[in-house]
Amino acid sequence: MSTLGKVLAVFNILMALAAFFYFFPTDWGTRQSWAYSYFRHELVLDGLPLDDQEKDTEGHLQKDKISETTKKQIFQGLSNPVSTQKEEIDNVRRAMQNADPGRLKEILSLMARTGPERDEILATDAQKLQPEAITRIFEEVDKAKDPGTLRSAIAHVLFNSYEKEDKEKRLLIVIGLKEYTREVNQEADTLIAMAARVRRGMQRDLSAFEAHYPQLVKDIQVLAQKIEDANKQLQFQVQLEKSHNSLVSKRLQDVADLKRAILDAKVATKRAMEESTNEQRLYHQAEGEAGQRAKENQDIEREIRQREHVEK
Repeated sequence: MSTLGKVLAVFNILMALAAFFYFFPTDWGTRQSWAYSYFRHELVLDGLPLDDQEKDTEGHLQKDKISETTKKQIFQGLSNPVSTQKEEIDNVRRAMQNADPGRLKEILSLMARTGPERDEILATDAQKLQPEAITRIFEEVDKAKDPGTLRSAIAHVLFNSYEKEDKEKRLLIVIGLKEYTREVNQEADTLIAMAARVRRGMQRDLSAFEAHYPQLVKDIQVLAQKIEDANKQLQFQVQLEKSHNSLVSKRLQDVADLKRAILDAKVATKRAMEESTNEQRLYHQAEGEAGQRAKENQDIEREIRQREHVEK
């Protein structure tokens, strides 16, 4: 190679190095910006990291990528921001420790996978469910063996335990759009299966009703006739009762009049007895006075005779 060629080669190398060192900060910043944007899109799709140990393809902890600023941004307008799904499910578990038994029963019924299971829960008293309700709610979460199963179990619990506002805003942030869509589809499939079961039951009831409908109509007609006869008998008894009540009122009036007459007779008898007693007393008094007068007359007559005898 000629000297000029060597000089040009060295010059090209120097220019390439200069260009590299000139554009390197810009490319690095752009790369970092793109990487962060990609991570935020992953958060939207996959949700928060599962736990503190989840790593990306390069071996970096996913949790470390979520700074306090990022956490405030993704949970904007919501309280108690978290960094992992495990942290969120633990917070929900602690909150349920003081939950009303009726609320725990409602969550269990919403989480039921089949119609019979839901019917059994709804038929059980909330107080009887309370001792094991929380264990049953988090059973799938505690038994999950792999990340996919754990994500699905967490989504199922949060979907059915969140209140309306959290379900609309917080759930998508925590579990991500993919798991949210899968859980919604699964809930829809469960409801469709339950609805089909209810429709089959309704159809059985309808068929049974149609089979017994003619006899039911006859029974209703017989009962209607019995009711009509009973109403007539009732009207007769009501009229009879009114007639009896009228007679009873008259008899009660007669008894009252008789009692007054007896009372008046007693008063008249008492008055007559008093008058008779007074007349007897007067009679005895007069009889005594008559006896006294008779004795006086005898004494006078005897005295007259004595005087006549002396004069002779």
